[in-house]
This record gives sequence, C-alpha cells and structure tokens, in this order.
Amino acid sequence: MGDFAGAGQAIGLELWRIEKMVPTKIDVIDGKLYQGDSYILLSTAKSKYGNAMEWHIHFWLGSETSQDEAGVAAYKTIELDDSLGGAPVQHREVQNHESDLFLSYFKQTGIEYLPGGVDSGFNKVERDVYRTRLLHCKGKRAVRCTERPVESGSLNKGDVFILDMGLELYLYNGCNSNKYEKTKGAEMVQKINNERGARCNITFIDEDPHNGAFWGALGGEIEVTDEGEDDEAAAAAAAGQTRLLHINDSSGSVDVTEVPRNDKGQYTRDMLDSGDAYILDTGSQIFVWTGKGASKAEKKESMVIAAKFIEQEGRPNFTPVERVVESGETSMFKSFFFQFDPPMTPQMMKAATSAGVAAMPDQRPIDMAALHNQQAAETPVDDGNGTLQVWRVEDFKKADVAAEKYGQFYAGDSYVLLYTYNDDRGRESYIIYFWQGKDSSKDEVGASALLAKELDDQMGGAPVQVRVVQGKEPSHFRQLFKGAMIIHAGGKASGFKNRADEDTFDDDGVSLFHVRGSNALNVCGIQVGETAAYLNSMDCFVLVTPTNVYSWHGTGALPEEVESADKIAHILLGHTYGPPGTAPPAREFVSVAEGSEDEEFWGYLGGKCEYAQQPPDMPAPSEPRLFHCTNAYGSFQVEEVVNFTQEDMLDDDVMILDVGTTVYNWIGSGCNAEEKSKAMETAQEYNRTAQDGRDPDIPIVEVKAGSEPLLFTQFFPGWDPAFAEKNKFVDPYEAKLAAMRAEKAAAGGAEEPMPEPVKPAAPGAPALNPSGGFSSTSTKFPYADLSSGCPDGVDPTKKEQYLDDGEFQAKFGMSLAEFDKLAAWKKKKMKQQLKLF
Repeated sequence: MGDFAGAGQAIGLELWRIEKMVPTKIDVIDGKLYQGDSYILLSTAKSKYGNAMEWHIHFWLGSETSQDEAGVAAYKTIELDDSLGGAPVQHREVQNHESDLFLSYFKQTGIEYLPGGVDSGFNKVERDVYRTRLLHCKGKRAVRCTERPVESGSLNKGDVFILDMGLELYLYNGCNSNKYEKTKGAEMVQKINNERGARCNITFIDEDPHNGAFWGALGGEIEVTDEGEDDEAAAAAAAGQTRLLHINDSSGSVDVTEVPRNDKGQYTRDMLDSGDAYILDTGSQIFVWTGKGASKAEKKESMVIAAKFIEQEGRPNFTPVERVVESGETSMFKSFFFQFDPPMTPQMMKAATSAGVAAMPDQRPIDMAALHNQQAAETPVDDGNGTLQVWRVEDFKKADVAAEKYGQFYAGDSYVLLYTYNDDRGRESYIIYFWQGKDSSKDEVGASALLAKELDDQMGGAPVQVRVVQGKEPSHFRQLFKGAMIIHAGGKASGFKNRADEDTFDDDGVSLFHVRGSNALNVCGIQVGETAAYLNSMDCFVLVTPTNVYSWHGTGALPEEVESADKIAHILLGHTYGPPGTAPPAREFVSVAEGSEDEEFWGYLGGKCEYAQQPPDMPAPSEPRLFHCTNAYGSFQVEEVVNFTQEDMLDDDVMILDVGTTVYNWIGSGCNAEEKSKAMETAQEYNRTAQDGRDPDIPIVEVKAGSEPLLFTQFFPGWDPAFAEKNKFVDPYEAKLAAMRAEKAAAGGAEEPMPEPVKPAAPGAPALNPSGGFSSTSTKFPYADLSSGCPDGVDPTKKEQYLDDGEFQAKFGMSLAEFDKLAAWKKKKMKQQLKLF
C-alpha cells in the first residue's frame, strides 16, 4: 500500500502533507494548514446502514501551493482511493472555499491558515499578480459566470458584470438584471476578495456610475443600451454548452473525447459506459464520474485532467470539482441528464440491459392514481402510555421541566424528551426525541442534538433518536400528550453570553391559540397573533385573557378539535404569563360558538374584522393535501408534502393545495412558465380523475406568493403574512451587499449610508393589495385611529406600517427600517404595548 499503509482501518481522521513530492503523515490534526502546501485528508466513519466503513478523501490546495504539489495531491488521492477498493468519495478543496463537509471536521478547533510551507523545489505562484478579466453573470435559477472581452461593448442592461483587476474589484449591475444574477455577482466578488486575503477594494458602479478607473479599463465610458439576451433563452443555450468528456485508455494512452448529445440535444444515462471515466463540465462546476470497471489510469487521469481543464479554460482556481462513482451519483449530477433516475415499475425492473451500459428508460406521465392515494399514515410504536421525561435546553444543559408542564413548549426553545415503553416482546425500549422550536437559536438547536447524543451514550446506545421540528411532529410524539400539546410564543435566551438576547414571554396576559388536528390524539394548539384575522370557521381557537379563557368553536370544526380546545383552555386557566414566579390570575372558562361572541371577546382581539368564514350553504372542505410541482431536475414532477406547514411553500416552484371543495394553485415568485402551465394541467386532470365524489368542475384558484387570501391561509396554522417578504430570494444579495458596504465603510472610516426613506403614494392614487382588498401601507392613518380599532382597508397584522414616518419615530423611538430588523418577538411586544397588535 506504499504511502498509505494501514490507512482507513480505524474510525477518525488521517492527514498527509505533500513534502518533496511524497505524502508525509501528520500526527497532530489541529486545523492548522500552510497556505503554500497541499494536503490529503481521509475521514473514516461507520456506515449508517450496517457495519461497513465509509470514507471521504479530501485533497486540499493552499492558495500559494505549487502546481507540482497540487498535481501530486490529486495523483496520490487516487492511490489512496484504490487502496480502499475504490469505495471512497473524493473532494477537491481550495483554501477559503472549502466544502461544508470538510469544515465540519474542525468544529472544535476551526481552521487556521499559516503563511509559508514546505519547499517543493519548484517556484511558487507569484503573489499579487493577476490577469485583468471581465466576468459575466447571467441566468435565473442556475446563474453561470463566464468570461467576456474586457471592453465596454460587453456590458448590457439585463445582466451583472464583475471587472477583476487584481486588488481592485468592480461590481456592475445592469438596471434590468434579476435578483439571482445580483446575488451571484455579490457572492463572486466576496469569493474573489476572500481568496486574496480580503485585501481587495470593492467598488459598486451603482454608487459611482462614472468611475474613471472602471470605464478606463474597458476602453472608455459609453451609454449601455444593449438589453441583453433573454434569461430563459440564455439558460437553454447554457444548458447546450454543458460538455461531457469521455476518458478512455483502450488505445494504450489516455484519450479524451467529447460525447455528442442525442437528437433532442440531451445527455442520457446510457451514454455513461461502466468501463470508463467521464468529466461533466457544467460551467460553474466540474464533475468526474468513474464507472465500476474503469481502469486505474482512467480514474487517476480524470481528476488530473479536470484540474488542467480548469486552468486551460481560465476558470477560477476555486471552481468546485466533485468525483462521483457509478451508483453513487448525487442529485446535482443527475440533473444534467434526461431522466437519469426515472420512477421504477415492476415491468421496467424486468427489462434486460446490455452489459456494461447503464440503461435509461423512457419518461413516464404523472401517475394520477398515485396522487389520489393517500400516503399511509405512520404506525405509532405504542399507545403513548409509557413513561416520559422532558428537559428544556438552557445554557447548553438539560433543565428539568415540571411534570404538570409536559406538553407545553415554547417556539423559541429546544427540548429533549426520553420516552420509555415495552415493545411487543415485553422488552423495555427507549426513544429520545429532541424537539426544536421554529424560533429556537442555532446554538440551542445544536445543543439539543448534542444533549440527545449524550443521553443516548449514557444509556449504552439503546435508545432510538428522533429529531422533531416544530410543525412536523410525528403522530406518536403528539400522542404522548393526548390532544393537549401547546406551543407558546417566546422562550429562553441564547446560551451565548455575548448575544443581545433576553428571555421572552407574552406578559400582557392576552394570547390566542389555533387548535387543529385530524383526530383526538394529534390535535395541537399553536399560539398565533392576537387579532380576529387569524380566526377561521374550520377550526377552534383558545383566547386567554386576564379574566377569562375562551374556547371558540368554528362552525366547521371537528368534534375532536372542540374536545381538545376545551381541554387546552382548562390547562391554560392556570398558566402563568410573564417571568417565572409570576402568579396566574383567577380566570373563568367560557365556551363560545362562532356567531355568539360578545363585545369583550372582540375587544381582546383588537376589534371584529374579516376572517375566513364558512358559508352555511357550502359543503365543508376535506382534509387538505399539499403537492409540490417542479421541473428543477429536467422533467416535471409532482410529489405530496405530508404534515405540511407554511415553511414547505417553496418560492421557486408551484404548490397545489387540494381541500376537496377547491383546488388552489400557489404560484411561487421564482417559478417558470412550464411549471405554471403544467401545474394547471395537473390540477385539472386531478379533479377529473378524483374518486371522492367531487364535482370535476370545482374551482381551481390561482394564488400568488405574498398575496394569499384568507380562504387559503386558513389551512396553514399560524400563517405569517410577512413570511414571503422575509424569505424572498433577494435577501441574500441585499445582505451580502450591505455587509460589503459596511466593511468598506469601516475600512475607510466612513459612516454606513442610511437606507432611503419609502416614498409615499401620490394623493388620491389607488393603492390596493390584491391579496384581499387591504389598502397599501403607503396610505397613512393617525395613531389614534389605529390604536383604538382597525380602520377600513387596514391590514390588522401590519397596523404599524400605516403610520407616517414622523409618528412612527415618535411612538417606537426608531425608524420603520430599524424596527423591521428587530427579532419577531421584540416587534410583537412593542406592538402590544402600543395597542397596534
């Protein structure tokens, strides 16, 4: 085995540095890597699917390593791979651009880049000498960065460009460029800057449109009038530029030839010969595929050729290279092939294939029968009557939860639960659940997983560990609380002492809980905003006030929901709001049927307003089902999303919501035309082929992301009207741009520019929100009117946005832009105090 004798036989990490063209093992792995060297890192772990070992090999290239050391690292990686039977996954890592997997090995120590390195006998890369180049960022979903001639005529209005002049970087955003291109441009600028030790000066042409150095390097300033190529057409053209290269040594030497596409312009799975190796060039990433029967020379040369290919094409040194093996291809690799992994049917499985060639079956239409069939419900391991212990994560430790509080969770916290029961053979068995609230901090989420593992280790590995995310609780988890699971807003502060967090509790004594479920055991109450807009006729709600606890029953609520709402209401009679130790007030239980509410009830919700109501002559909706529609992997696919929440609404795709009486087609802002049209066809065919007795002509309603009506949002407990706005794809670009501007301002000693104020609408101009008739927030109302009720046309969940700038500053002590940056719980608390919630 030569340089790697005994490697990969024990679980853990092994590290070699290339010294004098030979891998030399490093005994201490402390995250310290020399910038002038190349390394090989081997990770050995036990497979999750048995007792076999699984390996990952990373060859790491320092920013100042020599070409010979980099080449030796690539060759020796293949040798190490061969010594382990060709089973490892290989990764090429470049300084400052390491993969998440590589970085995960150094969580405890971090990575430290040290200057210098071992002299290889060849010249190192000359420092601070760079070739001037102009990078063009274009596309929608998949943005490609390509090099263009360094001249002003290369610019257009529809795309993003980066002028790279070594330690001077210029970012040019065309006035019609899309958010994806802007994000990619910002990412590229940051990557280049990081690669050069964060020493670059970054200039945004948006802020300095007549910059002399920028236009001078391009040959002179011009008025850019070229609109640029259509993004969809460019994407199709870019797909056509993807190249598949065949590596073959049958002639005695390694030959590289390009593989032609089929007559439809596609690459297919059967083009990959199991006896050879291939390189797939996607423009932004390089994949190396090796068949099961590829020779050692082909395996070795494929990675070396990929490295040379990057250099010859003038690609950035950090261009990702990923090696995949036959039968172990990643989803990303498969997406560049037509139907690489189609659904398998018994008939297809019987089909014969030619030796040494991976077969590629024909594309299949959407299986409507499969869509109509409800996915089988999970079978709980028992009836939930075993023994339960619950801990809350506080300061990275387990803190006991009082038994009378079991079933009550806070969305800002994480918990560890140990459930003990007897299996069907009478043996004592264990399940460790670690529940993570949707607003829990990252350190608490991470601590919950570590504490669960610690508990597992203490019990000798006997328990089964189950990660549970708020809103995605399995049936057995909710069953433990017998229909009385409650999720409160707020929670304990982060364990990090340098965080500006503090414990948060809904301490005004008023809270509203949405109670929903499909049976008596999986019903759950989730705290929502304290406004009538959250009510809906199909469910139950519990309203807690300082004097009463109301159990409100919608006309269409299930009997199980009514029973659970009453149970939850009785539990909350004695619930304390505010810091620990606060005594609960004396409250009375009040049962309220929809339509029989009194003025006091509406008063606690800020006044009666529009909510999703069920007309008496309309049939009740059925249990809602959500389907995800996408063509992101080459063909249009539809898949059901079980136990769904608002977080499952993917803005780049189309979602179909079936409620029996209506089918909603939810259109994400980033979906493409084919997804939109195919989803409509699917909805129509779905209605036509349904076997549940529905009218095939029931309405199909198109709903746009961010403009959802109440009749749609009622099927998503705790729907956040601001969710789409907060999770827009443009946010990463704005965040990156703001960070770069702040860094640049800090480096130059200048103050960060303030955001531009929102311009009010012209007097008398119509300003309506298509989501349901609410007035635009550019229409302003006096604080007195907003705090005492809900004026006509005002969205009750966004009252504060209807204040003019001066009154907002006076009441909140900050601007609206500053307010928007606060944590959700802080905003809620301030709105409650000002009677704007």
